[in-house]
Amino acid sequence: MRASQEELRERGAALRMRAHGGESLEDLLVEVLALVREVAQREIGLRPFDVQILGGVGLCDGRMVQMDTGEGKTLAAVGPVVLRALTGQGVHVLTFNDYLAGRDARWMGPIYNFLGLSVASIQGNTAARQRKKAYQADVTYLTAKEAGFDLLRDGLAYDSNDLVQRPFHAAVVDEADSLLIDEARVPLVIAGALATPADQREESNSVVRQLELDTHYRTDQFSRNVYLTEEGINRVEELLGCSDLYAPENLALLTQLNLALHAEVLMRRDVDYIVRNDRIEIVDDFTGRVVEDRHWPDGLQSAIEAKEHVRPSDEGRVLGTITLQHLMRRYPHLSGMTATALSAADELYGFYGLGILVVPPNRPCIREDQPDLVFTHREAKWHALAEEVQRVHRTGRPVLVGTLTVQESEGLALQLRREGIACAVLNAKHDDQEALIVAQAGAVGAVTISTNMAGRGTDIRLGGSKGVDYAQVAALGGLYVIGTNRHESRRIDDQLRGRAGRQGDPGSSCFFISLEDELFVRYGIDDLIPARARPEKQMGPVDSSVLRHAVAHAQRIIEGQNGDIRRTLWRYSHFVEQQRLVLSRRRDSVLHGAGPNVLQERIAAPELENASRVLGAETLKELARRLTLRAMDECWSDHLTFVNDLRDGIHLAEVGGMSPIEEFQKAAAASFLRVLESIDDHVVRSFRALDLSSGKEIFENPGLRGPSSTWTYLVSDSAFTDRLAAHLMGRGNAGFAANAALTGPLLLLWAISRKIRARRRH
Repeated sequence: MRASQEELRERGAALRMRAHGGESLEDLLVEVLALVREVAQREIGLRPFDVQILGGVGLCDGRMVQMDTGEGKTLAAVGPVVLRALTGQGVHVLTFNDYLAGRDARWMGPIYNFLGLSVASIQGNTAARQRKKAYQADVTYLTAKEAGFDLLRDGLAYDSNDLVQRPFHAAVVDEADSLLIDEARVPLVIAGALATPADQREESNSVVRQLELDTHYRTDQFSRNVYLTEEGINRVEELLGCSDLYAPENLALLTQLNLALHAEVLMRRDVDYIVRNDRIEIVDDFTGRVVEDRHWPDGLQSAIEAKEHVRPSDEGRVLGTITLQHLMRRYPHLSGMTATALSAADELYGFYGLGILVVPPNRPCIREDQPDLVFTHREAKWHALAEEVQRVHRTGRPVLVGTLTVQESEGLALQLRREGIACAVLNAKHDDQEALIVAQAGAVGAVTISTNMAGRGTDIRLGGSKGVDYAQVAALGGLYVIGTNRHESRRIDDQLRGRAGRQGDPGSSCFFISLEDELFVRYGIDDLIPARARPEKQMGPVDSSVLRHAVAHAQRIIEGQNGDIRRTLWRYSHFVEQQRLVLSRRRDSVLHGAGPNVLQERIAAPELENASRVLGAETLKELARRLTLRAMDECWSDHLTFVNDLRDGIHLAEVGGMSPIEEFQKAAAASFLRVLESIDDHVVRSFRALDLSSGKEIFENPGLRGPSSTWTYLVSDSAFTDRLAAHLMGRGNAGFAANAALTGPLLLLWAISRKIRARRRH
């Protein structure tokens, strides 16, 4: 007998009571999933397939669930989310972007509401009051970066009522391999205002534009580093009118010059970044999307702004930071979904303890993945690719071309339009039109050119957005996906392939690659090809299993190297994260009024009694609390500055035969010990600098109200990563790092450089 709506609601209420009563969620699992399946069909017209239920079981078990593109991961997650939400502790569903957070909360909301659970979403522009309310909901949809930024903002609160988050409980991560692997090392940063002079930036930018490659500067084999030659040093000194660029008084100028050189030579417009609305916007390597509020660290951002003559952004003083990797580990219950998890299985288990559950598709995948077409040079590849698009387009079959960069996507679009082929372009310059463009990518005759943006969080329906021409497109072979480059990660390639063949649809994929592609050149893949198998230059594709094997082998090598980089970066960041947790616990204690009163411990009784008469005992107690919070924040900020500078140059420890990571940990530990020892002194100095005569109005003092303005951003960690990669591959050089720090290890670099130059001149 079919249950009534009221009976289903009563069952939901009963499950909540049992969960609150302490019954294990494992015992409730089957009933919850069955109830959600029935409610989903009645409320939103979708009944989860058996494979979606299987995926839900995996999520309930704390696994990484691999489900193919188009298999309905959004709906599969609802059952596990409901199960965790029954405890009343809150569940975060971490989506790929703000758009998906809002869409999925609205889409799945009727299911949660029917079961008596509240649901909310958080966007980048959500106000603090609404954020706090959203976090109190049983289910909150948001991106990981919003959760992280709110954690950092809470870490600077001076009043416990200003906290927006409650303790982390459980999270289900969509597109989890992207977040947990590709972006795991990316630091989230909160900063406060700090004025930075622009005069040296402009001067340095003018100088480097007058330098010539190989004559005045050189790059390493992989274009990860750039450094001045002896002739270049002389030329710079001539242009700047200084006698010795390496003199101590010119250290800041030398640093700015190297930043300008890095920006001019290594950072490419429409590849690494775009210029839009008088701003530099960073393009993510993996997704091809603009990453909002991401900055390059240590002056590189402002150097690129000077290069492009755009309005300079605030550099700021770093007040707090946490990597996405450590943010995810704060959830006691973590699970995730993605279409590409197996190739990252070791890392997912090693870092997060997540085992993999591979869920079969609801309908067998019949997509035809063709062997790569390999060309000897780029010109031949692009010529053949354009001809292939024209050939397929004449049949009416939709084509999706996945390019590596914004520059490539726009260049190909221009070429096709000259041939009379209308095409839609989806890249970082058109991200606001993404949903509309993707919706029509499966229509008859559609040609869509996209960076990796089309690879995450979207479905391409055959026959257009409403599928009216489904039968016609299916008869033509479905969506044809063409990749123009192999990527460093096979997962990115597989995501692109996965745009075709969803839910048993027909489709095919093929990659057009050349021996001059960036992957080949940057990583020296040419060295992996035996001389006897290296083809002569030709316009047609080379039918060689040896070449295709070399590409596949190279990708495995690069993935291994990137895994090593992430593990090494983890050793650096994890050490600092442990320090942050120690100080955070102390700060939380002070925030809630439970910490020690430094003034009572360190100020002489007569001085303290006088302050108490002027302010009153309660005001004095509150003053001690706020001064302590301020001292903790400022001392931690100083420590972060030191640690960032230290890490940026610590690879130079190898010059002396020392272990960089060990030397880093020694120096960071000593610095943190100084932080803990200096907080009380900082409180006392600040107290004695105050004018107590204002009485309770003393709290209007800006220094007692927290930072006057803060902003958040993500740091592109590529500079340190590139130096680390060069070290791991044994192919680095001793050139100046672009993000040179102004203290600590850079002094060693400066000293070494001066000695080398002195030897040359003698």
